[in-house]
Amino acid sequence: MDSQLMSKTSVIVLDNHTPGDIAKAMIEDGRQKEPFYIFDMDEVYRRVEYFRKMMPRVEMFYAMKANDSDKMIKLAAALGLGFDCASPGEICKILELGVSPESIIFAAPAKTPDWMMYARQSGVRHTTFDSSYELKKVKQYWPDVGLLIRIKVESDSIYKLGDKFGCDFETEATDLLEEAASLGLKVVGVAFHVGSSCSSAHSHVEGLQNARALFDYELRAGRGMSIVDIGGGFLSDRIDRIDQVSKLINTTLEELFPERSIQIIAEPGRYLCDTSCNLYCNINNIRRATRGGEKVNMIYMNDGLYGSLRYNDPWQKVKRFGRHESIINEKLEKTILWGPSCDSTDRVMENKDVMLPACTPLDWLIFNSQGAYTFGFATQFSCLPKPQMRSVVSQQLWAKLKDSKVFRPEDFEQNPDISAPLPSSLPTLVTMSTFVKSNTLKTN
Repeated sequence: MDSQLMSKTSVIVLDNHTPGDIAKAMIEDGRQKEPFYIFDMDEVYRRVEYFRKMMPRVEMFYAMKANDSDKMIKLAAALGLGFDCASPGEICKILELGVSPESIIFAAPAKTPDWMMYARQSGVRHTTFDSSYELKKVKQYWPDVGLLIRIKVESDSIYKLGDKFGCDFETEATDLLEEAASLGLKVVGVAFHVGSSCSSAHSHVEGLQNARALFDYELRAGRGMSIVDIGGGFLSDRIDRIDQVSKLINTTLEELFPERSIQIIAEPGRYLCDTSCNLYCNINNIRRATRGGEKVNMIYMNDGLYGSLRYNDPWQKVKRFGRHESIINEKLEKTILWGPSCDSTDRVMENKDVMLPACTPLDWLIFNSQGAYTFGFATQFSCLPKPQMRSVVSQQLWAKLKDSKVFRPEDFEQNPDISAPLPSSLPTLVTMSTFVKSNTLKTN
């Protein structure tokens, strides 16, 4: 492969450089014209290892909806993680890596018949349900699947998944178990999800207590189950955010599920990938304006609400890229951040007071912790491009990954030009002569 092309698509093996050094070199060189991500594979590796250390009994099934970029899912597969897939498209991406379908749980409680048949034909063996109607579809289209009943758990979380999924433990769960049995379907476990970015650690304990009650109910009915899926929802802004909840989970597991024959799985997504990416966004224009009687800086960026900056979490911040010499006590000014579209609602971090130093169109902004639910949410509105990604890995981690069946030699590059830009997203130039030539060929 051409070395210049490799530098645009391959993982850069770091040699005496940090991920920040790569971004700095790209920006200061001047050839990089568009927003971009730096994906630090070592950050994901540290998170995986820490999760295993803190919850050694829990098997990770990566919730790939958080970040399904090529290098992220390859890394997860190379590290031996299973996968939480929520669509046939996600199942396909994982199977194309050579991952066994038995390492996938189709964790979508509401599926179309076509989705069920696709998963069944792909060899996936487990899925979730939370309603009577779903059971009737399963009976018709996927009767040999191993089912996990998904129950709702109350929590303090930013994104409350219980508003959409999960049957009520008190009023619905046992009826659904009986209905599954009457249909001849096999319920093999209990699943719950406390909601994304959950701050109530005890919610996992409540979920495990209710799961134990359902396990006991099935035992009394002469059926029995063997899997507990504790979902995700782990806070992600720091690696040690799982310390408290992991202690509670470990203690509760030993108390309620001491049998080692019971498989305990989790579906971490955001926790594994959130801090692995920073977004470097260039500035297109700046205006000084008066809003609410005060002067503000209005910055027009080349990524925005319809791109990868649709949502922002409390721990995410923006700062000016440090190409200027540090100025002590530099004045911060109220700033409004606008995206590149012509939509007047395309405002980034509208729910926050953004304070930045005075910027120029030559400056760049850094958005931290952009590795989860960012580029996956980007739209095609107004034909706007998504920021591209440059992946980096340390020499030490590369040595562990390079012989993996998931990665190929061309996935990595040593000693590249670290300032090389990513490919331009500008479309192919179409001129009248191009149009005339194309039509001439068609008529001939």
